Amino acid sequence: MYYSFIMLKPDAIEQGLTVPILMYLKNAGIEIEMIDCQKVNTGVLLKHYAEAIAKMGHDFERKYADYFTNRYVIPIIVKSEQPDIIDCIRKVVGATNPAEADKGTIRGDFGTDSFEKSAAENRGCHNLIHASDSSEAVRREIALWFGEEYAEKYAK
Repeated sequence: MYYSFIMLKPDAIEQGLTVPILMYLKNAGIEIEMIDCQKVNTGVLLKHYAEAIAKMGHDFERKYADYFTNRYVIPIIVKSEQPDIIDCIRKVVGATNPAEADKGTIRGDFGTDSFEKSAAENRGCHNLIHASDSSEAVRREIALWFGEEYAEKYAK
């Protein structure tokens, strides 16, 4: 079995898209190994997005802190028999900018925001879901949201 990490963001939860999103993943052969619901605190959020903050700066940090802090997310460890699970999930999720995501993807079918709209409104883009982009990210994100013991078990 191969494992990865995804997280449903506050906009997905608040729009009632949790089950429809999980069905897209299930139809792609992705199953839930472990799921949680957590109220986000700024410290965890800043660790999760540390690389993006380093790359995009403190304005990104502020926008995403405003978007996530004191709202709920659903972190999920997922599994599949597919060794390319990370790529498979990212194809199902769609482009980071929902306005550029293909139809048939989670962001393409359910996304209502765009980088342009969020920039004009000076806020973070509401793009429904996070999907790890590498095995290193899987390990780091599982440890952050579930604990080091789970990272050791699922992110080898």
